[in-house]
Amino acid sequence: MSLNIEVNSEFKLTSDSYQVIVNRKHIVDPTKAPGWAKRQAEGADPTPREEWREVAYCRDVEQALNWIVRQVQLTSSAETISELLDELQAIRREIKAVLTS
Repeated sequence: MSLNIEVNSEFKLTSDSYQVIVNRKHIVDPTKAPGWAKRQAEGADPTPREEWREVAYCRDVEQALNWIVRQVQLTSSAETISELLDELQAIRREIKAVLTS
């Protein structure tokens, strides 16, 4: 059986028989895609949709969770060390809540 664990609203973990996969949620707006006018004329749905995209392949759950924490750190818009630490503590709390539930 494979994993399918939502860590928070942005990341989830899945797996196959070889690795743990980190997936990130993306909102896809079909109206911004190339060729939208043609698809719209064919009756395509313009509603934005959620997609989970594979962003990292890890050897185990611990490495996957550490990867998520590192991504939060690298993509943070914090302007002070205390803001960054608050964001990191928040993601660690979210991860801990998933692990203990």
